[in-house]
This record gives sequence, structure tokens and C-alpha cells, in this order.
Amino acid sequence: MKACEANLKFISLRTKLIVAFVAFVLLPILGSSIYAYRVFEVTLRNQIESAAADRLNQVNMDLTRKLNTMMNATSSVMLDENVRRLLLEPPRNVREHLDGVQQMDKKFIEISTAIVSNTMYFSLFDNYGNLYTNWGQSAEAYDAITSSDWWQKTSDENGYMVWTLNHPSYARPNQNLITVSMIVRDSSFNQIGVLVISEPTTYYLEILNSSRSSSKSYGLLVGKDGSILGSDSNYAARLYTHIQPALPAFDDTFTTEIEGEKMVVSTYSNPLAEWRFIQFVPHKGIFEPIYKIRNTVSITLAVSMTIFVMIIIFFSSMLTKPLRKLREMMHLVQKGHLDVSSNIRTRDEIGLVGRSFDSMLVKLRNHIDHEIELERHKEQAKLEALQAQINPHFLHNTLNTIRWMSIMAGTKHITEMLVSLGHLLEMSIHRGQEQVLLREELENVQYFLTIQKYRFGDNIKVIEEIAPETLDTTVPKLSLQPLVENVYRHASFQDGQGIMVIRSRKDTQGTLLLEVVDNGLFVNKAKIGEMLEQITKVESNSLSGIGLKNVHKRIQMMFGESFGLHIERREAEGTTHVSLKLPFRNEGDPVANIDR
Repeated sequence: MKACEANLKFISLRTKLIVAFVAFVLLPILGSSIYAYRVFEVTLRNQIESAAADRLNQVNMDLTRKLNTMMNATSSVMLDENVRRLLLEPPRNVREHLDGVQQMDKKFIEISTAIVSNTMYFSLFDNYGNLYTNWGQSAEAYDAITSSDWWQKTSDENGYMVWTLNHPSYARPNQNLITVSMIVRDSSFNQIGVLVISEPTTYYLEILNSSRSSSKSYGLLVGKDGSILGSDSNYAARLYTHIQPALPAFDDTFTTEIEGEKMVVSTYSNPLAEWRFIQFVPHKGIFEPIYKIRNTVSITLAVSMTIFVMIIIFFSSMLTKPLRKLREMMHLVQKGHLDVSSNIRTRDEIGLVGRSFDSMLVKLRNHIDHEIELERHKEQAKLEALQAQINPHFLHNTLNTIRWMSIMAGTKHITEMLVSLGHLLEMSIHRGQEQVLLREELENVQYFLTIQKYRFGDNIKVIEEIAPETLDTTVPKLSLQPLVENVYRHASFQDGQGIMVIRSRKDTQGTLLLEVVDNGLFVNKAKIGEMLEQITKVESNSLSGIGLKNVHKRIQMMFGESFGLHIERREAEGTTHVSLKLPFRNEGDPVANIDR
């Protein structure tokens, strides 16, 4: 130190100023400029890679949207009861075959109009060699599909969706397709057919080409089986062959050298079809703007740029930290972990999003628990319905024999009673028919009343006030008869003055109201409570084995909680009103149209 001071004594002031300027101004500026360039280079590279990742994510979202469209089309066919019925009951003649073709054409047009926006080929095979399509089928096309590798794989997957990337078209020449196929099963999980939905690869190539930020970048799709889709199949195959050994098991961005050129490779996996989207960007194309900026960067802007970059890095890191945490929580939710929480409690917009996300998760968990409980109740109701069923075929046939013996013996009243009982038993035999016309349900009630007349005498006068426009509406089978039977079980009459009124009408809200009114005596609050209690237990000794509980629960399960059974005692009128609220539906209207 003393030596330096001694030497400085012999250096001129001008030299000292130059040395000081170089040491304290030029060198810091030069060092700051180099540092600023390095920071700027890294930042710009991250931004370019982030932009490439955003484009990659957008392409994956577009691909997912396309795949979801195909999945929605698949679900629309798989869940259609008419389609299942067509597969379970194959056409027996040309007329039925033409009806089936017309029905499927209508279904395909419905899907093409409501769900898909591009050309799709629909093919539905049954187990009897019949094929329903929306394209011009041929024997060659049938053989091409059934002999393909993906057809065999569809059979091996045992009901799961099979996605096939870039295979030759069976519908049009000089065309490749992307196909989803799966086995169609009935309610007993037995195979009743195979559904195949295909879409030309041109739509997917348009999505891949949209990812190109410049003419030098290139994107391709790789299937689980190694099949490749790209605008230039040969070039795509060469690129994939070079990077295949170095591909990571998870999505990532890495740099590699391909055919003497350094490239940045980004991958993104699509979980729906288990495909991988890969984007190639030449390294030179990424850093060319950086090289140009390096030659023009100004020394006077270096310090400002450094401070600016540092501030930006600091604030962006502080700002995006909760967002990164929220993104991690979303990834966990996507994997099925619904018991997580972001715990973001800041008072800004990000904190509001975090709290909304946590609230949404709580509601989602509650909704799933509710759906599980509802499904459990549905299964329990089905089990109770199965336990309540009997097999009355033998009894029905025996009653027919007794009826003919009664006719031959000339006992008219016994014959009439046997006919009524036979019709009621026949109604209980056909349990697969859940919906009947109101006029049929009223006819069933008349048979029941005939039996009750012979059992208890003609001590109840029955009056029907039926609106004509309601006769052709559909109602759940055996929904009105338990209400009529309830009068005989709980109402008390004196001196044969019993009156029962059966009404039907359509109210102003477009719903169907069925009502059974009686003037039974001594129906106090305790008796009403007993009748209401029937809604919570099964009446095993009722004629139909259904009872008020099953009527109420069955209607709510079919149409929603706004419909069902209501019991009211009107003391001023001396009457008891048991009413049934149902949607006003014509024959053939699906239950799914009811607004629940």
C-alpha cells in the first residue's frame, strides 16, 4: 500500500485522472454493459421460450377441444336409449332395417348439428353384421375397418376408448384419419356393438401449423404406438427419430442438435389420447434478435436496463409466486386430489382468486359427496323395487283358467272380478314399461275399483273429473292406483255415503295435477301423520307392492324434487286431498327434457 502511494507521487495528475476515469467510469460501464447484455439475453430467451410454451399450450388446448368434441359425440351415441335398443333388437326385415338406418341418420345429423363443426365419419356396428354410417359404406370399407389393428385393439381394451393417430381412411381415398373407437355395452355390461368416430387429419394439421411462430419452427404429433402426424411426414419422421432416445418421460424443453443444426425442443403431453405434441425451433432463429441487439446496445442505457431488468425480475417473481402456487394446486386437483387448499390470503386480486378457488373446491367436494349419496339412494330404491317384485305369471295363467271355468259356469260376478284381477296382475308383470298413458292408468284404477266393490260393497261413490286434454299424457305406471287404494285403507264412511273424486288437470305452469279427494270421516291430525309416514316406509301389503313412499320417491328421482306427492286435510270441507304433481308430457317425450 505504501509502495503504491509512493509510486502515485511520481504519476502526473492527468494520468491519474485518466486512470481514475478508466477505473471508476469506463470499466464499471463496460462491466455493467456486459452484465446488462447477459441479463437481457437470458430474459429475452426466457420470454421467447415462454412464448413458445404458450403457443404449445394453446395448441394442446385446441387439440384437447377437438378430442373432447369427439368424446362428446361418442357419449351422445353411447347414452342414447334408442341406439341401445336398435343394437339389442336387430332388424328382422328390410323395413325394420330401413327404419334403423333412418333413425341412425337422424342421430348422426343431430350430433353433426349440435356438437361437431367439422366433417366426422360415424360408424356403428352391431353384433349381427349390420353397419350404420353417415358416409357411403361398402364391403371393402367394412373389411378395412374390421381387419385393422386398431379394431383388434378396441376389442382388447374391453370397453375403453382407443385413439388411433394418422391411419389410412376407410371412407375416402387419399386421406388419413384420426379415430376414436370403443365397445358399446348394455346395462348388463354385455357387448352389443362397436362405435367408431373418425375425423380427417387436415383439421389437426391446421392446428399444428398454427403453432409456428415463423417458417423455421415445426410441430408434430406422436401417438402412443409411435405413429406420427406432421405436415411433411418424411421430415417429421426424421426429426422424431433423432430426438426419440433423448425424449424425457415428462413434458420439458431441452436443446439438442439435429442434422448439424442446434434446435430447442418442447414437448407437451395430452392425457386424453396419450399423445405428445413436439415443437422444434432452430436455436439460431431464437437468438438472432439477441445478436442484433447486442451490436446496437448503448453503454448509456446499460445501467438503466440492468436496474429495470432487476426490478422487473423482483416484482414479477413476487407477483407470480402465489400464481405458481395456485397452478400447483390446480395440477393436484387435476390428478384427483380435492383435499388441497391454496391458503393464499393476500388482499389483492390474486388473493381473491385463491379464496374463490378454495371455495370452489369445498363446493366441488360437497357436490361429489351429494352425488355419491344420491347414487346410493338410487341403488337402494332399485333394490327395494326388486325386493318388492313378484313373478305372477303362474298366478296369472291360473286366474285365466279359473275365469274360463267361471264363464262356463255362468257366474258373471266371479268372472268380472277375475278379469279385473287378471288385468292388474298383467300390469304388474310388465315392469319394464315405466311410462303409460293416463287413460291406461285410469283403466287400471277401474279394475282395482271393481275388485274393491266386491270386497267391501258398493259403499263409495266414485266420480271422475278428468280433463280430456290430459288423457294422452304419460304418467309413471302404478302412480294413481296407490292413491285410490289409500282411500280404502284410511278413510272411514258412515251409512254408505262415501264419495271419492278422481281429478286430472293441467295447471297454468304446464304441469299435470292428479288428485284423489274423499269425504272420509274421523281423519284427524294423527291419521294424517300416519298417511304422511307412509311416504317414509314401504307398504308391503298394498296391492301393487309400491305404496305411497315409492310413488313419491320414484317421481322425485325421475323428474326432480319439485314434483311428487302432497296430502292435505280440509276440515271446513270435511275432505282429504291426496295430490300428485307431474310434468305434462306427451307420449315419446324423454324424461331428460324435464327441467329439474
